[in-house]
Amino acid sequence: MEDLPAVSDLVPTAIVQGRRARARARAGIAAAVVCVAGAVVFGALALQGSGGATKGRPAATATSSSSPTPAPYRRPVRVEPSKGGTPSAPSPADKTRVEAYQQRAAVLLDELLPDSVGLIRPVEGQVTRYQGETKDGKIFPVLLSVHPSDPETSPISCLAAPNPRVAECREATLSGGIKATSFHTPSDYPGTTAAVVSFSYKTSVVSLTIVPADGGKASAPVSSQELLAAVGDSRFLDFVRDAHDNPVQKRQTSVRGG
Repeated sequence: MEDLPAVSDLVPTAIVQGRRARARARAGIAAAVVCVAGAVVFGALALQGSGGATKGRPAATATSSSSPTPAPYRRPVRVEPSKGGTPSAPSPADKTRVEAYQQRAAVLLDELLPDSVGLIRPVEGQVTRYQGETKDGKIFPVLLSVHPSDPETSPISCLAAPNPRVAECREATLSGGIKATSFHTPSDYPGTTAAVVSFSYKTSVVSLTIVPADGGKASAPVSSQELLAAVGDSRFLDFVRDAHDNPVQKRQTSVRGG
């Protein structure tokens, strides 16, 4: 499977850091501020062939004619490829696997995130990318990443890396003793912020980011406490466990030196 686009990799990479040095901790959260801001570029991508906005929750459709309980389906959003061109097409097996993963993630996020984020739909062919659309037409890009990572990295801590540009930083202990951190950080759009939550699960790094609405119409409409509640739900942790055991994203490593 091809490497993911750089934008979707920025946030999960920026919010991890070495365990020991306070100086590296500060550098990690500073990078998070810059890289989350870069992620808002995705919010400016034009939609293609989406067939118009979906304002309500879609009706459930059966995944197969023999399925006793129809599964909800989220019609994927198509976006224009970046200037760098389109990546090589995945194999049919990989494509089917990624589509199933995104459908499960979109439905789950739709259930766990507040209504203010809107209806969650996957972005076609972009495993970490989703978007929430509200009834009044706001589009909030959503980034969800679960990827194997460098074993020497760990999530940031509010106390280890205080930074005046990071607001509403909160920490929580999830089921199984998992330590999660959530915070808000400025975006490229003046006066708006993105909302981020991150934690480690075994050797995987997990991050969920809500980016300001396209064009800076509104900041991410979710609090740090709401993000911590979403990722602390047993259904989300089941999803993370499955994504860790059967990863659809490649390993990411820390860059040393420089």
